[in-house]
Amino acid sequence: MRKIFLVSLIIFSSLFLTGCSLKKSKNASKEMPEASPTVEPAKPIEQTITTRPFVSLTATTDNHWLTIEMKNIPKSVLSLEYELLYFADVEGNKVERGVSTAGKAVDLNGQSVFSKKILLGSASCTTGTCKYKYDEGVTEGALSLILNSPGGKEKYETAYRIQKGKEGSGGLTTGDGVFSFVSSGLSPTASYLTISSIGVPAQLPTGVVPKTIPYAIFSSGAIKGGTVAFKTTLTTTVSIYAYDGKSWSKLTTQTSNGEAKATSSGQSIFILAE
Repeated sequence: MRKIFLVSLIIFSSLFLTGCSLKKSKNASKEMPEASPTVEPAKPIEQTITTRPFVSLTATTDNHWLTIEMKNIPKSVLSLEYELLYFADVEGNKVERGVSTAGKAVDLNGQSVFSKKILLGSASCTTGTCKYKYDEGVTEGALSLILNSPGGKEKYETAYRIQKGKEGSGGLTTGDGVFSFVSSGLSPTASYLTISSIGVPAQLPTGVVPKTIPYAIFSSGAIKGGTVAFKTTLTTTVSIYAYDGKSWSKLTTQTSNGEAKATSSGQSIFILAE
């Protein structure tokens, strides 16, 4: 199997840039090389937020399937390509697996939405019956998305992490060191997948300027209140905004020592903005 590393999650902002990489487990036979930050696209988040698709990635409770959904895809986009990478436990090692469009673009036929249920494993199907062999121990990975339009290609890359609710007291995060959500009230056995949603599900309030990419938590269980935190070098003029499925709310935000913090009450999508 080819050995590659996952490209880091990038914060698209003219004032705020950081990266993350996925690490191979200590049981792996070889060390994974360091990932280098790559800015794609080059334009800052405040210039592109209105044209970015909103991406959700939801895991089943057993972590055997992931459903990727994209909404608000610009009308100019004719087709898309994706590659979903993840690490699975194989004989004591973390082995990279992947599912992709294999270079063959999916025609959107004018649709602004796309959905695909992805098996984390393999299937053997005969006469309408399928037998599945599931990959186990999947807790992190990366998603690469390419949107094709007459004007060219837009490429987005984001890392994700799957955690159980019992890990919420230590913090749900993508592992990039930028965003975290801490809560002791999550369902202990439910799966919570944290990822950058690339775009927002609804336009931000008038005059609000994003300073980070949006982060989202998708879950098989309820999202309850918790402490939301963003690492930032920005000043106290920034605030955390949260989306509850209907509208954005400005959370009371405290900024100090390079971190913006706020208390949420059931929202699952967050962004740092001025």
